[in-house]
Amino acid sequence: MNKILFSADPEISYIFHMLSVSKCGYDNAYGEKYRGRYDPADLKCLKDQELHLTVRGGEHCGDWYGPMVCEPVRTGMAAKDYYTETIAWIRSGSLDLPGDTLDSIIRVCRVMIRHYDDYMENIWPAERDAITEHIDKVRTFFEGSTFTEKAEAAVGVSLPPPWFTAVLVSSIEGGAQAIDITASQDVFGTDLSPETAKALISHEFIIYLLKIALKDENAFQSPKNWTLTEGLAEYYLQKIDGGVISFRACQEQADAYRQLEKTCGTNAAALYRAASKR
Repeated sequence: MNKILFSADPEISYIFHMLSVSKCGYDNAYGEKYRGRYDPADLKCLKDQELHLTVRGGEHCGDWYGPMVCEPVRTGMAAKDYYTETIAWIRSGSLDLPGDTLDSIIRVCRVMIRHYDDYMENIWPAERDAITEHIDKVRTFFEGSTFTEKAEAAVGVSLPPPWFTAVLVSSIEGGAQAIDITASQDVFGTDLSPETAKALISHEFIIYLLKIALKDENAFQSPKNWTLTEGLAEYYLQKIDGGVISFRACQEQADAYRQLEKTCGTNAAALYRAASKR
């Protein structure tokens, strides 16, 4: 049974839309297309907090990425309502942070509230249609396939419900993607060809399996282990899907795992431990 699902989510799309138009982690044609709709002061407000709000695998994870980018989705609330409640929460004195930090968070929240309705009414309908069209092309690679069963057998664990959802957005070309937004959802861009998207989504499904298989290791506790975990996912992807490559930067580590397999077998934890010692 295929455990890879797809979604065009308006709340997630809105958040990454605002990051893109403000050149906050993303600087591309999409952002240029819509940037003129916004007050430059609002865009600067987000851009000034770029390091806090953005993530890049193996390099950086902003301390606001969780509460300001992921949490609105995890709560199931409309993004506008989440940011409104965040301001109220800050004003109640519930956050023990420096005053200037709290003021900056409030300013970001206000920007996100201010442009929400315009996006949903005037931008999202067209973007939704384009995203849905792209999803239809990528989904065909997985529907009726046995990839997820093969991946689970190779890694030795099973992904429980709600399984894995690839959330497609149209605003993140040239920046970080294949990034988790909830415990079961990863964000991908529509700028990828269907074939490239298939490889990257397959890789990320394996990453979610490794989060289970390596739960007793330090694999996902620090960005410094990024190459080890991503390389292990590439190793399994290539065992399952032949010569498929999703992250070229991890091929040397994937090759190292193929060598370690001779002495460690294919057990994920054993391979990871051996690679960590090296």
